[in-house]
Amino acid sequence: MNNKYWEEEIETMPREQLRELQLQRLKKTVSIAANSPYYKKVFQEHGITADSIRSIEDIRKIPFTTKADMRANYPFGLVAGDMREDGVRIHSSSGTTGTPTVIVHSQHDLDSWANLVARCLYMVGIRKTDVFQSSSGYGMFTGGLGFQYGAERLGALTVPAAAGNSKRQIKFITDFKTTALHAIPSYAARMYEVMQEMGIDPPRRHKSENACNRCRTPHRRATQKD
Repeated sequence: MNNKYWEEEIETMPREQLRELQLQRLKKTVSIAANSPYYKKVFQEHGITADSIRSIEDIRKIPFTTKADMRANYPFGLVAGDMREDGVRIHSSSGTTGTPTVIVHSQHDLDSWANLVARCLYMVGIRKTDVFQSSSGYGMFTGGLGFQYGAERLGALTVPAAAGNSKRQIKFITDFKTTALHAIPSYAARMYEVMQEMGIDPPRRHKSENACNRCRTPHRRATQKD
């Protein structure tokens, strides 16, 4: 493996070749999605088939799928495959503001998910020699699990610390010699503050993978400080 790229062939693909690959995958996605009750109806209403997608720009033909659509088709109206044959995992949103939105994963989905996150982590400098700590939640919400899978695919030593409990997070960072931290920017900034309150000198050469919430300027400054 090239030490600069996780998947060199994909990441350095010429633009025209990349667009051709995108078109092939868009057509395949439309073909698969048409098997779901929701998309079958939507595609018929708009005259969309895989054959009608002739360039990547034709993605504009496909209507947006909104959260309201996902809720209206709860729980499995958007599922395109055979859940009993191929489904291995169900995830959902919290449902705090209404009916939860649901996604069903096949084993292929989980494998692709792990590889794509591994590519992202590799891109920001995380390697198999790192100790990777994730401070996102694990459960029906997918936040922590994707990064867990990606870090494991890289071969890093993982610490699935989950969300909250800043003092415990800091104890793990200190005791396990964590070198890479996954956290939303605001929480990374909060842990920095708690370290200072505890009289702990924050690590100077710590890699971070910030996710989920927008990295506002104060958070960026705090996470980049020192």
